[in-house]
Amino acid sequence: MRKRLLGGFVFAVLIGAGFWISLVVNYESDLGTDNVLSVGYSTPSSDGVNDALATLEFEDGAESLLWASLELAITVDATTYACGFASQSVPSEEGALVRPRLGADGLTFTTEVDATDEERFTHLNIATLGLGNESAHTMRFSKTDIFLAEDVRWLFVENAGLADVTSVDASQASNNTADRLEWYDYDLAVHRVNPKDGVYVIEVEEVWYKLKFMSYYNNEDESRYPTFQIAALDATLFPALQDSSLVAPSPCLIIAGDEDSVEWAVDETITLVENEFDLRSGSEHMELIVRYEGQEVKIVETS
Repeated sequence: MRKRLLGGFVFAVLIGAGFWISLVVNYESDLGTDNVLSVGYSTPSSDGVNDALATLEFEDGAESLLWASLELAITVDATTYACGFASQSVPSEEGALVRPRLGADGLTFTTEVDATDEERFTHLNIATLGLGNESAHTMRFSKTDIFLAEDVRWLFVENAGLADVTSVDASQASNNTADRLEWYDYDLAVHRVNPKDGVYVIEVEEVWYKLKFMSYYNNEDESRYPTFQIAALDATLFPALQDSSLVAPSPCLIIAGDEDSVEWAVDETITLVENEFDLRSGSEHMELIVRYEGQEVKIVETS
């Protein structure tokens, strides 16, 4: 009888463990969108530098998407060109510890930090989105540990998106940077680190930045790569946007269907056009790549 009970207990444990492993292995992130994008590619009409490239619209059942979280690019033959309202990212060097990518809005960076080193911190300068050092940095990262530097003020706006934060009450800011940021919750059921819902507002040298953590994982689902969106409350004061090693004019322009620079509306058709650059003039193969919150968006090509 005892052997039967023990066998039943072991069997139940194995079943439970298998179920838990299945949850972990098959975990799907909340990031991204279920939107399906219809794309119609234009036929080149000239060898000019302002030709239309494609028209894009959502299929039925879509949701509006934030331009700050969108990344669009056109691949012509083997070359990829980012599309934006004015600017594009300059790709980071291979193996860089800090990897900023400019969103389609031209104002917001999605930045991934390599925090895999257990022995030392990766230091970040927020203003330049560049690598700092122990004596000159705004934030430092190691695994889940994230600290702010001593000379900054900050506050946390709960249950807010980046677009929701347009001003700051400086009187509510804290200068306590001794403790690590409590920026995440741990989901034991699926063994995942999940960022808290909210926005950090951080003052650096009298300039306010807003920062929202998106993930603890890179595109290969490897941990210790905290990723966040960041923008300046006043975009004209964000030095990173003026850095030619991070940002360049986009050869592919987004022409929106309305004047809303915050969201791509569900019923809005946009057009991609050349921006004084001959991307396609003949029979070159062209393909669109769209990511939302770092996740690829499903694309259906129309005739």
